[in-house]
Amino acid sequence: MADNPKEASIGSIPFFKGLPASDLMAILGITTTKTVEAGENLFTQNDPSDGLYILLSGKLQVYIFSGLTGGTTKVLAELNPGQYVGEMGLLDGQNRSASVKVLEGGEVMFMPTAGFAVLLQSHPHIAKEVVDALCDIINNKPKLVINSEKAVLIKNKQVAAKLSNMKLLCAILREYNKKIAISSK
Repeated sequence: MADNPKEASIGSIPFFKGLPASDLMAILGITTTKTVEAGENLFTQNDPSDGLYILLSGKLQVYIFSGLTGGTTKVLAELNPGQYVGEMGLLDGQNRSASVKVLEGGEVMFMPTAGFAVLLQSHPHIAKEVVDALCDIINNKPKLVINSEKAVLIKNKQVAAKLSNMKLLCAILREYNKKIAISSK
């Protein structure tokens, strides 16, 4: 399996790390690969989310617009092969929170939101892996405090593996990311 770079990239995403080869193959079955050219945008901040992008080759830049129309841009990250972007939109369907520009042409693997939702229904253990990974991400944010009696469910990874719960966990992470972005200005 390590010989297949696409599979290695899928397996390196935290949501899918604990999955067996058969599940990784099912996930690969819903993906497509496309060539991207330097200078083009994969998507722009506030665009509707349509899925997850995994960088196979090339280089991407993640940035946000700061200020009002005509404001400056703030670079959040540069992505190299094996990294990914759009994981929250894959799960919660909310508009893109950042823009992604191609710095160096290459290839991306695309996993569509609609296909992933169908896959979760037919492979419920994938949904459990995703929920557990989201709980781990939340639990590993040292400055993230959840003031709810249900926070123990996240801490103990006892959240039911349902798409609605994935959306709630994503909402917690999106709110945290907003606070971090605002405080770092």
